[in-house]
Amino acid sequence: MKACVLYAAKDLRIEERPLQEPGVGMVRLKMGGVGICGSDLHYYHIGRVGNAIVKEPMVLGHEIIGIVDEPGEGVKGLEPGQKVIINPTDECGTCEYCKSGRQNLCRSLRYYGSAARIPHVQGVMMEYPVVQARQCVPVSDAMPLDTGACIEPLAIALHALSRAGNVLGKTVFISGAGPVGCLIAAVAHLNGAAKVIISDLERFPLTIAEKLGADVTVSAAGSDAAAFSGLCDVCFEASGSRGGMNACLQNVCPGGTVVHVGFQLEEEVLYPVNTMVIRKEVTVKGSLRAYQEFALAARLVESGRLDISALVTATFPISKAEEAILTASDKTRSMKVVIMAD
Repeated sequence: MKACVLYAAKDLRIEERPLQEPGVGMVRLKMGGVGICGSDLHYYHIGRVGNAIVKEPMVLGHEIIGIVDEPGEGVKGLEPGQKVIINPTDECGTCEYCKSGRQNLCRSLRYYGSAARIPHVQGVMMEYPVVQARQCVPVSDAMPLDTGACIEPLAIALHALSRAGNVLGKTVFISGAGPVGCLIAAVAHLNGAAKVIISDLERFPLTIAEKLGADVTVSAAGSDAAAFSGLCDVCFEASGSRGGMNACLQNVCPGGTVVHVGFQLEEEVLYPVNTMVIRKEVTVKGSLRAYQEFALAARLVESGRLDISALVTATFPISKAEEAILTASDKTRSMKVVIMAD
């Protein structure tokens, strides 16, 4: 089978590897679609995501819809030919966070396609990945493979909304119109926000945000965003930039809420606590990945209640994975790029 293996920055190889046999409680899948995430782009271009540095060959990818190929021993409820979404987190299941339903905070959590541990946790950008059965969320045959690869970032958007609380009738501002930012706009619209505003440096992602439910789009490079200073009830920082962080803190109203979703490029950033947080009594929250939201994300899409098809701007066969990554890196023309089997 083909696998996309990263050896170092800009050293991606399509390798032939033997099929793995699924062990107890495991399932072998046939690749349906694997979305290229921002973390995959960072690993490819600079060989790291924050402090997670590629030090050994690693298969990329964690956003996947697959088709059950062979269930392992003890697996029930999953049959060959069945489509499944995969929750890419592998938690311990025994700590206080796992037992309280906050598995995304598990200190022992492992994540597909991550260099945060040695040995690295291998990803699923291969023709026949093997995953744990408990990570599988069955979906109907009607789920498109390209759209299904976007369920993982949709779950992240749903988790971010849950951290913000009720947005019904409220004005929402989102900094960063990447896939997660656009999906936050879609979910905020679905949940009854009175106005959804989103900003980005590039025009193309803003056109996608409009299709997904944003009411107002503004250039982060201009002065338009300043028109909402102190007027937004809930702000989501999804750009991972200092400018986006400051825009959220400026735009949030007194007593409002700011939710950080995007990781900042630097570990330490100057945070205007006195003027932007204390004096406005702002609630600041973090939002990390997702867990319980995966099944809901799948149901929203397959039921037709949420159409996220506009998010996918290109698909590539696995044999052209490097071309797909380079295409996904061009934010002037790409949003979510999905790799599929040859």
